[in-house]
Formats: sequence, C-alpha cells, structure tokens
Amino acid sequence: MRSRREYLAAVGGVAGLVSGGCLDTIGSGSAAYEAAPSRVGQQVLDIVGYSFEELFDQVTEEEFSAGGASRTVEVTNKFATYTRNVNLGPFGEPLGAVFSSVTTPQVTILGREFNPVERMSTTELAETIQDQFFGIENLSADEESEVTVSGTTTTETKFTADAGYKGSPIKLCLHVSEAVRMGDDFLVTVGLYPELLFLEEYRVRALMEAVEPAEEERSG
Repeated sequence: MRSRREYLAAVGGVAGLVSGGCLDTIGSGSAAYEAAPSRVGQQVLDIVGYSFEELFDQVTEEEFSAGGASRTVEVTNKFATYTRNVNLGPFGEPLGAVFSSVTTPQVTILGREFNPVERMSTTELAETIQDQFFGIENLSADEESEVTVSGTTTTETKFTADAGYKGSPIKLCLHVSEAVRMGDDFLVTVGLYPELLFLEEYRVRALMEAVEPAEEERSG
C-alpha cells in the first residue's frame, strides 16, 4: 500500500462478495437490493478516540441465468469507516487505525438467498481482503474470540499480515468478524492497524460491539 487512501481502502475487500449461481427456474427482468447504513455512536467514538471518516456505497451487478431466462441483480453495499491517527515516528501521523462496518443486503430470488457472506468464515473474509488489495501479504490467523455484534454473539479473528507504507515494510493486525444479521442485511466488521499499536485490539472490539443501524449520512 503506497498511500493513506490505499490503506483505508484495504477494509473494502469484503464488498462485492455477492455471487451468482444457477437456478432451476428464474424470472426475467432486473432486481435491485440496497443495504441500510450502519454507524458507531459518537459517545463510543469519543471514548476510543476514533473519528468518522466517510460513508460510501459499492455497487456490484450479477446476472443469473437458467432455462433461457436471465435476471440482472444490482447490489449496493454500504461502508461506514472510522479512523484514529497516531504518531508513528518515521511513518508520520497520517498512518493509524481504521475500522469499518460493512452492510450487504440479503439477496432473495424465487425464495432462495444468494449472498455468500452469511456462510463465510473470518479466514475466508480476510483472504478476500488480501486477494483484492495488492500489498497485503503473509496473512496468518493469530487469535480467535467471541464478540457480540448487533446483539448476536459471533466469531472474531485477529490476523497478522505484512504490508508496505511509503516504501517501508510494516506489520499489520487485521480483525474480522463473521457476518450477523442486522435488519434485512448482513453486517461484517473489520479493523486494521499497525501491530505496534498493541492495545488497539481492545478499541476495535469496543467498536465492533457498538455498531448499530443508522440514518444515511455522508462525509463531504
């Protein structure tokens, strides 16, 4: 990763996971699914020292085909991203910790659901992040624990990985929680920070447990 923007973008690897499959019977035309946004309340942000960065959409399309008929499905995932800047010496203050809550809609066609996020393990989610963004390498699971996200107890895994920032190597910690249901959507939470911030994992878990539904608001 060569810039702050790429560093922030690393948490976006869990988007675009909705994938197609063959159906015995399928209708025609198109369908659109859009997730509702999530947020972390300001009181919790103040306690852990994070700031709201941005809320953005990622839109993907999949085409389902069977028996000569097809249906295009448009899916809108929503990312709420938060950051905590710290002084890391030669890396400078802009490099810090990133947390993101990702909502992705349940996709139901003819009574069947087609969003693999619900069935993916934390390792599969972390590997998706690694695969989609050049510069994160040597991903390794370090510790697994339970965390309560949106009222549901789920698995959260801490990974370590190698990366580069401004030409220098850096060791990262990546926290990923398995998907839970929040309303009509699935919710995944992701935390990313340099390993030398050894107390950051407690802040990340506090953020995971504080995610809630939100009215849509955007930075800028």
